[in-house]
Amino acid sequence: MDRTLPLADKCILITRSKEQASYFSKQVQKLGGTPLEVPLIQFSLPANLEKVASELEEAVAHYEWLVFTSVNGVNHFFQLHNKPLTNKIAAVGSKTKEALAARGYETDLVPSSYSAENLVEEISCRLDPSQDKLALIQGNLARPVLREELLRLGYNVKRITVYENKPLSLAKEEIEAVVQKKLDLITFTSPSTVHNFKKAFGLLDVPVAVIGPITEKAAVQAGFKVSVNPEVYTIDGLLKEIITYFQREDT
Repeated sequence: MDRTLPLADKCILITRSKEQASYFSKQVQKLGGTPLEVPLIQFSLPANLEKVASELEEAVAHYEWLVFTSVNGVNHFFQLHNKPLTNKIAAVGSKTKEALAARGYETDLVPSSYSAENLVEEISCRLDPSQDKLALIQGNLARPVLREELLRLGYNVKRITVYENKPLSLAKEEIEAVVQKKLDLITFTSPSTVHNFKKAFGLLDVPVAVIGPITEKAAVQAGFKVSVNPEVYTIDGLLKEIITYFQREDT
């Protein structure tokens, strides 16, 4: 191992879903670190597929805007409705925008900061509540603030749940293996990873890195000490801040 690399000798726990963890792990390895993948969440299509598919058909036909709040929302939407779109599109976050671009769709509205609150502000400045109807494409654990605030402002809003975020149970042996491991950092990328980790492992005396203020709030309320929270709410932004954190701690 090249010990001049910024994450040399560092073991970093990754709690994302198995599908999402790969890029994060590869980047940690490139930086000299050891990624430990322990998926604590899993994503699946909703049980009521016919009902959701029907809701999507109606929304695409009658709603001017489709609002995607995550990459998962994009991926599961197109599993359920893989037909050309003529709607205007809003997206929260650069990765969500990129996922749409990969499918050939440009986004008409992306808030400068990756949060539902900022999206509400952008929508209220640009869209007319008497004319523009919005379909929110989300998961079952999405915060209700986006829909509630848009309804309060007078918009016609329909929320459609296109995927489910469920906890992934770990065997006793898996839990014991993690507890016995010398971890240098635990990473959380959503409130659900925080809650599921605490349920499985309790509060370990290990520094924590998070993405975004909502995940940070969940971690702090759960009793974790958050040491890293990047200004840019992406995995690359998180990695940059992790490097800075260890450089500071190791000097």
